[in-house]
Amino acid sequence: MVLPTLRIPQLLLFVEAASLLQDSSQALLQAGQATADLPEVIAEARGRAEAQLQFLGIPAELRAQVRGILRLTSLPQVLAYLQDLLDAGSGPDLEAFLNQAGSASTLLRFPPLLLGAVTLQVLLERLDFSPAEQAVLQAQRAQWEQALAELATSHGVSLEPLRAVAERALQAVSTEELLQLGQDLAQDLEDWGALGATEVEGETEPQVELAGPLVFLMVADHLLAQTEYPLTPDQRLDLQTNRAEAESRLAAMQKLGRLENLAEQRAYIQAWIAQTAVPDLLQALDRWFTPSEVDP
Repeated sequence: MVLPTLRIPQLLLFVEAASLLQDSSQALLQAGQATADLPEVIAEARGRAEAQLQFLGIPAELRAQVRGILRLTSLPQVLAYLQDLLDAGSGPDLEAFLNQAGSASTLLRFPPLLLGAVTLQVLLERLDFSPAEQAVLQAQRAQWEQALAELATSHGVSLEPLRAVAERALQAVSTEELLQLGQDLAQDLEDWGALGATEVEGETEPQVELAGPLVFLMVADHLLAQTEYPLTPDQRLDLQTNRAEAESRLAAMQKLGRLENLAEQRAYIQAWIAQTAVPDLLQALDRWFTPSEVDP
């Protein structure tokens, strides 16, 4: 998959990622993704990196773009960015990074929802589709745009500057590569679309057409609230991370009129949850869904 990226100074990525992780360190600690000394370590290192960053003369616009992209990126991915920057030789080396970063650059990937929406926008402008094809692409783009807007609103991110920089990056991509990128993103992101007629083992009655985000939300809320079956830190983090995007996608489906018989769906899902053991619910999520934060 062709993945347009934004080239930025390593120090800038470190400072902005550290800032976000410092604010979110409590959630990472509870999820078992960070050590107890993470907030203190990040605060000290961020201050040193910020002092070095001042000498690079980073435009305020670029800094705002990086901050916005990271806030539309999952916390595990942001943590992975930080770990990649610090890895040197046999393992993480904070001192080595701060001493050697200088003006070195690195690549920052666009969030998948942003990339998907802008990819379809560029394709619609660049190619002459038939009326039927155009209608399908416009509907898909509207769905992604709505989900993206919900996600941006929840994180206080201004989308227009990010949309502009993503569009500039995509203008350099060939039409053939854009078509492939659009297809790949559609396949990945549509794992959160309508789930279709879901067959629950042992059921013989006609099945209800279920919305994927609604299934995930209800199952995730049940799993996070139950106490009889302890979840692993990774399981809890996956549920918490993916739940926010599922909620955004459900809101987008509602606004687009793609949800029917919502009360019936809720009742059907609730009845199934009530008679299904926690391990089986976890297995069902693994079968039906891929991670929401696909690698952009």
